[in-house]
Amino acid sequence: MKKNQSRRNRRMLLAGLVAALAAAALVLVPMAFGTSASGLSAYVVATNPGPLPSCSGGDCTSANLVMDYVHVVNRNRPVNEVGSRLTVPNAFVVASIDESVFVNGVHIQAFDEHWTPPPNITPTNLPGYSARWPATVLCDGSPPCTDIRDPAVVPGEDIAAFFLGWYHGNTEPNGSYVFVYTIHGTLDGKAVDLTASSPAIKMTG
Repeated sequence: MKKNQSRRNRRMLLAGLVAALAAAALVLVPMAFGTSASGLSAYVVATNPGPLPSCSGGDCTSANLVMDYVHVVNRNRPVNEVGSRLTVPNAFVVASIDESVFVNGVHIQAFDEHWTPPPNITPTNLPGYSARWPATVLCDGSPPCTDIRDPAVVPGEDIAAFFLGWYHGNTEPNGSYVFVYTIHGTLDGKAVDLTASSPAIKMTG
């Protein structure tokens, strides 16, 4: 069951759609992987290898939960120039992340989500998730510094660009779950997409 309590009701409503979507969306999930471009790569660290037993809501604990830490690695060379995290050369500025969910190799589009960082976070009904991103804060005067900008991964860093969790609800299908993340961003103004997936996590009844 995904994210937090506010999403559990949605998951229960979506459960009836799973069978139909599974039949219609026969897209096989890739193995756990990371892709690289322009000195960048991504990978996922999952906190719970499973199996995860299901829960109904109020009884959900860490035993029913897996957290995915979506890392971005910037292997580009640091440059001897002054700037913010957004403006130093070779910084990767994160614009958004698309999350796709596969169950037993079938893409369940009803479980997918599109995440954007501060200052314009989405989904807007989950404002607490703004703290799951490494934000860039600018200050042109004395504190408090309230100018929040997009997160960025500077050269030499391996950082969790975002992290989130999934509770396995008892209305969701059991099986092998893989979470695939596509990180959209820019490197020196050029668009770059990185993709990484979690290991397969077994969900049980």
